[in-house]
Amino acid sequence: MQQPVFSPDTARIWQPTLASLFDLWQHVLQDRRSPNSLGRALLTVVAEATRAAWASLMAFDPERGHLQITEAIGLPETIVQNTCVALGEGIAGWVALHRQPLLLSPDRPAPPHLVVHLRRDAIGSALCVPMVSDGELYGVLNLARREGEAPFTEEDLWFAALVAERQALALKTARLYAELAHRERFMERIMESLPISLVVLNRRLQVVLANQNFFLKLRRNPVQTIGRTIKHLFPAVLLQYMRLEERIKDVFASGAPFDGAKVAYTAPGLGKRNYFYRLVPLKQGPGVDHVLLLIEDVTEREKLGEEVRRIERHLAGVVNQASDLVVSLTPDGNIITWNPAAEQVSGLRAEQVSGEPFVKLCAPDQHWTVQDLLRRLAAGETVKETEISLLSDDPRNLITVAWNCSAMRDDAGKVVGIIAVGRDLTERQRLEAQVVQAAKMASLGVMAGGIAHELRNPLAVIQTNAQLLEEYQDSPELTRQCLQHIVASTRRAALIIENLLKFARPPQDRYRLLNVHEVLEETFALLINQLLMAKVDLERAFAPDVPMIYGNPVLLQQVFTNLILNALAAMPRGGRITVTTRNVGEQIEIQVCDTGLGIAPEHLSHIFDPFFTTRPVGMGTGLGLSITYSIVQQHHGHISVESQPGRGTCFSIRLPAAVVCQERCGFATE
Repeated sequence: MQQPVFSPDTARIWQPTLASLFDLWQHVLQDRRSPNSLGRALLTVVAEATRAAWASLMAFDPERGHLQITEAIGLPETIVQNTCVALGEGIAGWVALHRQPLLLSPDRPAPPHLVVHLRRDAIGSALCVPMVSDGELYGVLNLARREGEAPFTEEDLWFAALVAERQALALKTARLYAELAHRERFMERIMESLPISLVVLNRRLQVVLANQNFFLKLRRNPVQTIGRTIKHLFPAVLLQYMRLEERIKDVFASGAPFDGAKVAYTAPGLGKRNYFYRLVPLKQGPGVDHVLLLIEDVTEREKLGEEVRRIERHLAGVVNQASDLVVSLTPDGNIITWNPAAEQVSGLRAEQVSGEPFVKLCAPDQHWTVQDLLRRLAAGETVKETEISLLSDDPRNLITVAWNCSAMRDDAGKVVGIIAVGRDLTERQRLEAQVVQAAKMASLGVMAGGIAHELRNPLAVIQTNAQLLEEYQDSPELTRQCLQHIVASTRRAALIIENLLKFARPPQDRYRLLNVHEVLEETFALLINQLLMAKVDLERAFAPDVPMIYGNPVLLQQVFTNLILNALAAMPRGGRITVTTRNVGEQIEIQVCDTGLGIAPEHLSHIFDPFFTTRPVGMGTGLGLSITYSIVQQHHGHISVESQPGRGTCFSIRLPAAVVCQERCGFATE
């Protein structure tokens, strides 16, 4: 829009008006006040200069995309009720959308939809000018005259456009000042919130700026600090010890920061404190104009660090002095620490195994078990105690260890490591073997009478037939029959002795594939005479499709022998023992049930305890069922009991099938 040519009279009329507007904008720039605070005065001056009956200032909200009246003079009620205008709506909305000034009067062509607003509000002439600076819309200036009054001229339009442009610039300047003030306040809040002392020094080593933390630490106020040199802030001895002046000058000269050092300082009323300070250059262009001194109080941190180190030393001492093996692993199962007990048991030093996969130090046939255990721990699962054989410095020697493992988690619950605590079972296994052998010998005493009677029968047959042979040597048929009886009785006696020796000797067999029915039949053959003497019938209820199991046949025979002997003791007047086998999922169940006296309810929870017995003194050791329980556990099985007094007892044993053991148990096979 070109500036119109003004007459001298018009210029004289507008000169005081422009002076008043200039004063208003100067107030905005000097006092950094928002132009909106002077909007009423500005609007009054413009309305008087243009002889407008109505005038308003509308601010633009870029987020909501509408105009809102902020100041108004003499507006009609119809306009006051509509203080919020969307872009493109009405005269002001059209001007804001197109960012073009608009002069409306009866003798000037105008868009028909805008003329409607003139007639509705009884407006004779209107001036609407956008407030734009650098392409950004800040609002709209509206001026109007009533019907019958002289219309606005091009000079009025130019003047209104000039005012709108200057007001937009003032609004932009005020906004920039507001943003700058907001950023300054934001930076001040950051500085005051920092838990360290912050001091800005100029080249004269004077304090230009400091935060509240610094004032509190030195017990000084801003008046006593700002503008003072560091010589006035710190004692001379401390400055000399820190070489602070020299180091600050080096930073100014080199432009390189000083990484820091620690110093002890006793401030008045605070006692001795430890501080860590560093120097950071603040550059403007190629040179350094200020240096930032950062001072951090590390007293509590050092105390906490010392406490942490004390606890670490204590825990390390506990682990190193522990009699159990303590091993820490990464989530992947690699060894991190290996305590002295682990070194002593395995013969392997910590430096030999550090970083090695734990699975490599375990028995080869248990690698799958170890890998599955580590996988479950890394996934956050809880695992029960597991027996895993550990390699030693002698490859031929395996150490059986009972491991209790747990996962270590961080604050977020993520698994960051694994702790494995192991107990050497070598001595316990030796003692258990002795106890088992002792219990076997006790069982042999129980069986001695029956076995002696069983041997007496075939020996009597042999003796009788030998006498017949001696007396009737001339009878070939009698000789043949006598020899047959002698051979059969000899074999019977030999079988009894073989079974007796097999039961009595310590178990040397390793775990192997077994048919549980064969083990049961061998047990029955060993105890058949005791069953006959006790007048107890034996019933078999074997399932035909029972799969093979992994087990030690001698140990399992001990289990079945103990259960049958207990059943015989519970049936002093005879009865019936029923042995049943069946499949239960991935397990084989063996039940040994009798029709004896039963077990009192208060004794059921103790029958597997060592040395617990309900028999009279001298009639039982109380170890049979305890050993039975231990052997079943070694076979990764489970044993339970049900009993009703006067109606009998039923023991149930569940053992994993061979396929399950091969995948999970890690049994060694022959």
